[in-house]
Amino acid sequence: MKHPPLALCAILATASSSRATDCSAVVPALERDIRQEMRAWNIGGVAVALVDDQRVVYAAGFGEAKRDSVFRVGSISKLFNAVAVMQQVEAGKLDLDAPIPQDLLPLNPFPGAPAVTLRQILCHRSGLQRESPVGGYFDDSQPSLAATVASVRGCVLVTRPGEKTRYSNIAPSIAGRLVERASGQGFEDYQRKRVLGPLGMTNSAWTLARARRDRLVPSHMRVADGRGGWKRRSAPVFDLGTQPAGNLFSTVEDLARFASALLAGGAGLLKPETLQEMWRPQLTTDQEGFGLGFIIGKFRGHRTIGHNGAVYGCSSLLVLLPEQKLATVVLGNEDIVNGRIRHIGDTALGLLLAAKFGEKPPPVAKVSSPENLARFAGDYESQSFWAHLEVRGGRLRGVISGQPTQFVPAGELKFTADSRMDDALSVVFEQDAGGAIPGFKYGLIQHFVRVPRKTPRLPPEWRAWVGRYGPDFIPLVLSERHGHLYAMTENMVDYRLTPVNRNVCALPPGMYADEQIVFLTGKDGHPHSVNFANMLLPRRD
Repeated sequence: MKHPPLALCAILATASSSRATDCSAVVPALERDIRQEMRAWNIGGVAVALVDDQRVVYAAGFGEAKRDSVFRVGSISKLFNAVAVMQQVEAGKLDLDAPIPQDLLPLNPFPGAPAVTLRQILCHRSGLQRESPVGGYFDDSQPSLAATVASVRGCVLVTRPGEKTRYSNIAPSIAGRLVERASGQGFEDYQRKRVLGPLGMTNSAWTLARARRDRLVPSHMRVADGRGGWKRRSAPVFDLGTQPAGNLFSTVEDLARFASALLAGGAGLLKPETLQEMWRPQLTTDQEGFGLGFIIGKFRGHRTIGHNGAVYGCSSLLVLLPEQKLATVVLGNEDIVNGRIRHIGDTALGLLLAAKFGEKPPPVAKVSSPENLARFAGDYESQSFWAHLEVRGGRLRGVISGQPTQFVPAGELKFTADSRMDDALSVVFEQDAGGAIPGFKYGLIQHFVRVPRKTPRLPPEWRAWVGRYGPDFIPLVLSERHGHLYAMTENMVDYRLTPVNRNVCALPPGMYADEQIVFLTGKDGHPHSVNFANMLLPRRD
């Protein structure tokens, strides 16, 4: 669907008190970028909305998506959950810093048993595991929120409460359960009456039963086949047990209504001062990070507020520039393409800033490709991933733990990396005195080093674990590479495992940092299942 660029220009011109704004290039530039990303990364459909304060100035759908298509929005759900929690805090029924009731938590094994608080839960410093044994991301049995939360009672906190940031889906689900207890209403009913309803979000729902099935966008997954390849298939649609953390169904225009309410200081949902506290990084001195539900970041030096999401066949982004009163919503119907959705969102924000304030993008330095790209090629490993780099078509390309990646020159030893998961990620290669490349820094924490030409094979006892476990649409795939065990999880990347003992391996920095895989065998010694980060997954092959 097309919108005339001049129509957008006229609306944005009225929003600028200082001068009229020539924004005739906004829509065609954004649409070109969206279509290019869809072609390059095989994304079936994208919907986008642009918000200037209290107006949706542009909304459109592309490919398989329409502007009113219903998507799963994944972890954007956490923002609505946080709003509900803070409503109950304002009402005096919940306390951010009071201990969470013990019947909702795993065992706390740490000396002195420090309390888990609601504040820690909302900013991902609670020490809870990422997923629950029941109702987690690998469980399609559609349990209730109460049953999902109850399943953690047999678990143990992974890290000391307050010690470090570890992203969790069960933690905010516990917060949603607290909303139920405090309000005396089921989570879905509460959200419909206290959040979605007041905002006029009539096309949004918290369960598949209430979602607009006639407008539900078809969605796609790239599923690991267990042999190093992928197979694209339709994504399953079912309700997560961790409902408050990721089960919202919505449209770009409904999410734009939510963005406008936030830009208006809460629009009656919350007090402005409550919202400002939610937009402050918690339990840290950093200026960026997790607030209460929200992620606080930067775009060209401007403060950003929002969240992204990824859930079976859908990738999403909602981001606000609160001081500039601008926001963008981007939804895609392809699994794990958050890097591309982020790219589209950043393009939209840049165009809006240019249209409303005349802000020019930072200059792009012209950098020629290094003369000898072949010296960067080869096999590498980091503490979490493997990498294979090669030169094809005169460009440096690679695979980072299963994800195809393109490297764009940014200097003699510097590149930026584009993949389904990342956009313009910093890559800095190292060079020794002889001019050889021993390794590279990938992003902020991953340090890759070259793999020796010959590496030992895994012992037969550990090679026995190689195979597929769990549901066919989201298998846990154990493989061997460079003498190490790797675990492909959630159809994203292979994670390098570190043996702890004969039957236990530790997971590296990443989604399941500080958690473990326990290999379970029968009397014959053959593996029949794994306990993956508290989720029991049977062997499939």
